[in-house]
Amino acid sequence: MKLAPLVEPGPELSPADRERFARHLPIPELGELAQRRLRAARICVVGAGGLGSPALLYLAAAGVGTLGVVDADSVEVVNLQRQVLHATEGVGIPKVTSAAARLAELDPDLTVIAHRQRLDAGNARDLLGGYDLVVDAVDNYPTRYLISDTCAELGIPVVWGAVLVTRAQVSVFWSSPRTAAGPVPGITLRDLHPEPPPPENWVTAAQVGVLGAMCGQVGSLMANEAIKLVTGAGDPLFGRLLYLDTMAATVAEMPISPRSRR
Repeated sequence: MKLAPLVEPGPELSPADRERFARHLPIPELGELAQRRLRAARICVVGAGGLGSPALLYLAAAGVGTLGVVDADSVEVVNLQRQVLHATEGVGIPKVTSAAARLAELDPDLTVIAHRQRLDAGNARDLLGGYDLVVDAVDNYPTRYLISDTCAELGIPVVWGAVLVTRAQVSVFWSSPRTAAGPVPGITLRDLHPEPPPPENWVTAAQVGVLGAMCGQVGSLMANEAIKLVTGAGDPLFGRLLYLDTMAATVAEMPISPRSRR
């Protein structure tokens, strides 16, 4: 489903931006207008880990004007196998600090807002409400559902991804999407999974592992979906679940409908 652009275009591109984004400008569904939308966009990435790392790098490189980074943790050596935003010399420093420094190297004109805090029911609405779009790059069920429920209340789209061992899922959720013809029914995480699994079934990367290169694939897909939503380009994964099996090198797709229409 082709959705209307999420963000209005910002000012005319500077000569420096025209040079920096020269490989975007000839793309038929992007071009200068889309690049101006990206420059005006405010995107919050919750989680600066395995999925957040590639998502943040590619969003910064794409020209997003403001990136919020929400993460309460510090860099550890065990992160570096997949969290490519960080480096060995950054071990021990906050992930949001490491992220801000690396992203500034990619684009000095980027504004990075570092939120060194854990997202919770008390701060989620105020924190996420200042952004056009949220990228859910977390690794635990309570925070995923908190992001989805909060963004559903606020009408903010969510680019969602989940990885486990060598398999992954990616989708786009939005409670109040718009097409050129007008509003369409919304879809949220609860239309895919109405409730999280019971806690006794939860597993973590520390228990079962996760393929680092797959995190790069999935985080890049998530950045691409965010770019499409901001600019109105292409057909985002709204109403669709993308399923990736890296060991079989296969991709499958499943439709998602609002629960009330099932």
